[in-house]
Amino acid sequence: MSQRTAPEDRISFPHKVIYGIGGFVNNLLASAIGGMAIILTLALGVSPALVGLLGLFPRIFDAITDPLVGFISDNTRSRWGRRRPFIFVGAIFTGIVFALLWQIPAPAQFRLKLVDYGADGVYSGVEAVQDETEAVGVARAVPGLIGTGQRMDDVEHEVIITPPTLVTGRWVGIDVPLADFDQLTTRDHLAQILISGDLENVYVDNIYLYRVGDPGERAEPLPQEDADGATAPSTAAPTPTVPAEDVISFFSDAYENVPVGYFSTDWDRAEVEDAAAGGDPVKRYFDLRFAGIDFGEQTVDATGMTHVHLDIWTPDETPEGRSDMYYFWHFLIGSLIFFLGYTIFATPWVALGYELTPAYNERTRLMGVQNFISNFAFIIAPWFLVIMTNPNWFRNQIDGAKFLALMVCIATIALGVLPALFLRERVAPAPAAAAASRASRNRTSKSRSTRAGVGDFLSGLVKTVKSGPFLLLCLATFLIFNSFIMISSFQIFVFIYHISEGSQVDGAWLAGIVGTVGIVAGFGAIVVVTWLGTRIGKRKAFFVSTGISMLGYALKWFCYRPDMPMLALVPAPFLAFGLSGLFTLMGSMIADVVDLDELRNMDAQGRSERREGMFGSIYWWVVKVGQAVALGLGGYLLVATGFDIDLGANQAAGTLVQMRAFDAFIPFVASGVAIWAIAKFPITEEMARGTRAELERRRTGGGAA
Repeated sequence: MSQRTAPEDRISFPHKVIYGIGGFVNNLLASAIGGMAIILTLALGVSPALVGLLGLFPRIFDAITDPLVGFISDNTRSRWGRRRPFIFVGAIFTGIVFALLWQIPAPAQFRLKLVDYGADGVYSGVEAVQDETEAVGVARAVPGLIGTGQRMDDVEHEVIITPPTLVTGRWVGIDVPLADFDQLTTRDHLAQILISGDLENVYVDNIYLYRVGDPGERAEPLPQEDADGATAPSTAAPTPTVPAEDVISFFSDAYENVPVGYFSTDWDRAEVEDAAAGGDPVKRYFDLRFAGIDFGEQTVDATGMTHVHLDIWTPDETPEGRSDMYYFWHFLIGSLIFFLGYTIFATPWVALGYELTPAYNERTRLMGVQNFISNFAFIIAPWFLVIMTNPNWFRNQIDGAKFLALMVCIATIALGVLPALFLRERVAPAPAAAAASRASRNRTSKSRSTRAGVGDFLSGLVKTVKSGPFLLLCLATFLIFNSFIMISSFQIFVFIYHISEGSQVDGAWLAGIVGTVGIVAGFGAIVVVTWLGTRIGKRKAFFVSTGISMLGYALKWFCYRPDMPMLALVPAPFLAFGLSGLFTLMGSMIADVVDLDELRNMDAQGRSERREGMFGSIYWWVVKVGQAVALGLGGYLLVATGFDIDLGANQAAGTLVQMRAFDAFIPFVASGVAIWAIAKFPITEEMARGTRAELERRRTGGGAA
């Protein structure tokens, strides 16, 4: 039966919260560096395989630096302690580097979206709202942002035009095959054309649909471009040459135009005015964020058309961006620097938690509070993609990423320094450690000092990895956490291409909802697991929490359905028990292992050295090596399924089945093996209390029993 915690071993609740804030920063950084990487594929077109390597290589580097920083932290002697200087400096450095990482050049974008009201010809995006309010406008501009699963039969698709097609100061003819709008599965009630992107000032002419066998048949030379610095076109757009019988025109002097309700609606984010270019009337859009050309009550039957055309002229700059390999090397080098700073912050923070209390159950309570607060980062993380792709806030996803990175930077610096400022290290340096430190300062030979330092590091490393109970904890964490990371690297594609049938916005929104439900459930799971850990023991609590998560993984196979997207919420509360239980219990169990290690390596005079930093770093070394492999393998698994980003919603059926199978059953099997590993873990509450009692006896001069 559990014993009461002695008053001197208790940690005040405010101090538990402050330690938990450090965990929030830790999880925020880990979520941000991984969760924002999808923008490299969606916005810049970088191959998922390359993005997978960007997850692999920096984390291998991170795993190598972890033990070194842990060893240095264990052996640091300063007036501020062993851990706090690293936490303070690491938080500031890492936040700044992360913000700089996302300051990347990107190509200018002009986005063109077509919206069809489906077979019934009636808009059904937001059934409950009747007025043309901003909410309706947002829903029409980004279908699915409001009322996921309520879009009925409305369909839409967006294409992105970039340089060299876009040119500054010259009329550009944009011709897009309707076949490229692959999510536009119906075209008989075309209702809207939406334009958006990076260009704030755009002149538009000759907006029409047409049919033609070969777009080259209608190509004509462009008029001479205007002088550099021109703010308006001095020449008219090219006169269209497509026969009138093959055209449905909305705005062009060359054809008879069908009625258009609005060239800029009251729900969009743009201003429009009538203008002229070379004597021809044009539409001028300015302060353009996104604009809706709405056909009103009369939709258009575009089933016989093959292309959409419009001519645009802009005075805005149209940068071309960079190559895939440029982005790869930029992020690889930047990520290596980021992870160095991340290790300097996170490894001493982890070690600090192991030494704040020696009490068996107080350690579980500390880790429960820490995990509870840390999980608030995961409430934010599922919304990263939604935030970065919101057209009301950002012109493109890269701008969204830059802003989000800056917010992560500010939060990391402001919150990450708090554990360094307000927490105090409990365990004093052991006699042997202090003696070693004095001896080191007295050495006159630099080479001898270096050899001794390396020898101490290797000795501590060997002793750490020879701990059988510790290796069992590492194995269980490796299996549960890294199987989760492997499938999370492509899980968003399951939401987009299976459940949401190719809609990036709907998939991102649904992933946000599911992630939030899971995190909210995770708070409850942490409370339950913490309570169980202090009542039935840490091992049994682990069996319960992991078993519940296995049920959730199995439910994915049955609940991830395109016809019932919100059914994806069902597995989320069960899945929450997996990581919630893992990181509530593992930190507390490792602290017990640290005590056992100190006892086993203590000499008859009570001299030994505590290695919280080494144990914490090796633990996360194992996690991060596995995480690196998982992220790299996740990208290749996605490619191995036959997934092709260029196919959009038209992924092969076998591809989707394989993606779903990996998503559900890889972590299911890994969790089962983890339960077996923890069943072998030998440290019970009675053993942990006996270890502590013997340590205290020897420290006070009792000698070996």
